[in-house]
Amino acid sequence: GPNHYVQAVNLLVRVYSKTGAALTAPFKLNSLFGALGGLCSTTNSGDPIVLYDPLANKWLLSQFAFSSPTSPPYHQCIAISQTPDPTGAYFLYDFISPGNNLNDYSKFGVWADAYYMTDNQFSNGGPFNGAGVFAFDRAKMLVGDNTASFVYFGLSTAFGGMLPADVDGSTPPPAGAPGYF
Repeated sequence: GPNHYVQAVNLLVRVYSKTGAALTAPFKLNSLFGALGGLCSTTNSGDPIVLYDPLANKWLLSQFAFSSPTSPPYHQCIAISQTPDPTGAYFLYDFISPGNNLNDYSKFGVWADAYYMTDNQFSNGGPFNGAGVFAFDRAKMLVGDNTASFVYFGLSTAFGGMLPADVDGSTPPPAGAPGYF
């Protein structure tokens, strides 16, 4: 972001100023989700994501969560900063992945109409089951609306390691331009 650098490595997150001064102590990502409760607040399953949304001047932090890698449900925990300051408060979301697909190796992209995500899916944590593509309701998430939802499509096992398009910079994509994977 313009004033901060946020780094997530394995289970820990830390916020720095652009000059490199530490603004927080290292903290576990699940600690952001304390007010939400559930697995997102008690589990650090890994695959952390930090993404700056230049169109909204906010931060997205995410990781997946599960009780057991071989037993659904599988969760995608997403925190959206309420202001441009990543050391402040966050809007919190716990989305359940569809079916019995472990949502491994998730990757996010900012787009004007949604937060897009891909994952590598594993049926009950076992055999590879293709890629999942998601579009999360960015407009609702940015204002803390707990009715935010997502659209999902599962792709065949011919797909894996997909990435969503991501806006870099303050110029949004043309109005109505679709998000690409």
